[in-house]
Amino acid sequence: MSEQQGLILSVDGGGTKTEACLADTAGHVLGIGRAAGSNALSVGARQAAQAVMAAVTQAAAGADLRRISLCQMFIPGFSQCLPLPLPFEVQLLGDSPNAYFGALGAPNGIVLLAGTGSFAVSYDGQGNETSIGGWGPVLGDEGSGYDIARRAIQAALRDYDCGRPVTPLGQAVLAHYGVKSAASLVHAIYHGGCDRRFMAQLCPTVGEHAGRGEADALRILDDAAQALCGMAVTLQRRCRLRACDAALTGGVSGLGDRIKQPLSRYLIQNSIRLCEPLYSPTIGGVLYTWWTLMGKMPAKTLAASYHAAYMQKERELPC
Repeated sequence: MSEQQGLILSVDGGGTKTEACLADTAGHVLGIGRAAGSNALSVGARQAAQAVMAAVTQAAAGADLRRISLCQMFIPGFSQCLPLPLPFEVQLLGDSPNAYFGALGAPNGIVLLAGTGSFAVSYDGQGNETSIGGWGPVLGDEGSGYDIARRAIQAALRDYDCGRPVTPLGQAVLAHYGVKSAASLVHAIYHGGCDRRFMAQLCPTVGEHAGRGEADALRILDDAAQALCGMAVTLQRRCRLRACDAALTGGVSGLGDRIKQPLSRYLIQNSIRLCEPLYSPTIGGVLYTWWTLMGKMPAKTLAASYHAAYMQKERELPC
C-alpha cells in the first residue's frame, strides 16, 4: 500500500481511560477521541465497549470510515467485547506494542513497564516480541508500584516486631489503611480483600519519604531499581542485545529521579542506557499499526511527524 493511501486507527485503553487516534499513513493525525476506561476486567464488558465506541466516534468524526484500512486496539481484557459494530477490520492486542513503540519508537531496545504490576518487553526488527515478567502479585511484579508499597508495609511490620518506634513512612502506611497501630494492619489489609491497586497507591508516598532522605524509603526504591534492572538484564541476554536503550514507563516512572537515578546506575553497568520515553502510548499504537499495515518500520521522521501532529490536535481539544 502507498503511504498516501488509507487511514489507520489506534485505540489505547486501560482501566481508567481510553484514547483513540485516527491518522493517515503520511504522518498526519486527523482526530483524537477520549473516553472512560475500557479494560472489561475492571469496568465490565458493557461499559468498556461503550467507552471504545465513544472514543472512536469522536476521533473519526467527519471521516469516511470506509477509508480505514486497519484498526488496532491495545486494550487488555477487551476480547469479551468483540465484535463491535464497526465497518472496518479490528485487531485486538495487549498493551505491550504501543507502550514499547511509544517509549522507544524503534526495535531492539527494552521497555520496563512498572505500574501496579511490572514486566519488560523488547521487539526485534521483524516485529517479534519477547517479554518477561508480568506474573502478577503472587508470583512476580518486582519493582512495581504494588511491590514498592508492599515493601513499605513490610518495613512497618518489621519495626513493630522488633519493638522499634514507628517511622514517618510507617505512620503514612497506617494512615493509608486508617489504623492507629501496625498490629491492626494485617486485619485491615486481609479483611479488606488485599486490594493491590489500593495498596499500590502508597507508591508515591514512598517516593515522597525518599525525597526527604528517609532510610527505609530510600532502601525500598533502591531494591525496586535493582529488581527492574534484573528484568532488563535478563531480557537483554535473552534477546542477545548488547549496548541498548531502555525506557521506564507506568506509574512508577512518576517517582522521577528517586527511581530513575538508581535504576540508571544499575543499568549502565550492563551497557544499558536509560532514556526518557519519546512519545505517548497512543502514538506508539499509531506507529505499530502503520508497521503492521505497511510491512516496515516507519522512519524516525514519520514518527516525529505523528508526534507533532498529535500534540497539535491535543492542544485543540476542549479542556
